Amino acid sequence: MQGHLLAKKIGLWLVVLSLCGLLGACGYHCESRPAYWSPKWQTIAIPVFENPTAEIRLGAMLASALRDRLTLSRLFKLAPLDQADVVLQGKILFVSVSGLSYNVYTQTLERRVTVRVKIRLVERTTNKTIWEGVLNRFQDYPVVSGQGETFDPGREKALEEMSRDLADIVYHKLVSRF
Repeated sequence: MQGHLLAKKIGLWLVVLSLCGLLGACGYHCESRPAYWSPKWQTIAIPVFENPTAEIRLGAMLASALRDRLTLSRLFKLAPLDQADVVLQGKILFVSVSGLSYNVYTQTLERRVTVRVKIRLVERTTNKTIWEGVLNRFQDYPVVSGQGETFDPGREKALEEMSRDLADIVYHKLVSRF
């Protein structure tokens, strides 16, 4: 009876060890700060993106989505601009809204909003650029007419979704050495 119980325990341990080996072999690892990330960089600030476009809320929307994404990861600690070790700056370079599909004549059924942003990660005290890049993203959305006071309610939702997508892209660039 005890031999049977011992065999079960050994079998269970073999299964656990096999699973650990498989997880290690497939490249799985716990998320951690990137190797290039200096130990002296403990905090990061994300100010509102510079925005010379007509989409007046987009700069704040993008910065907020990035803050949410970095907070979710728990790898980066957010701080006010004057106390942060590094600053993730952004500038909206381009916003365009164009029609994609139409019914008879000129009524638009679907639109595409396209955004191009420049992202720059700098060390706050030295103003040294650690990384910079230009990212493009677009989002299609249906045109909804007669929806209260909002001129184009679908565009607002598309911009919010696009902001979250861009935040994910920037986050993955930060943790994967750009």
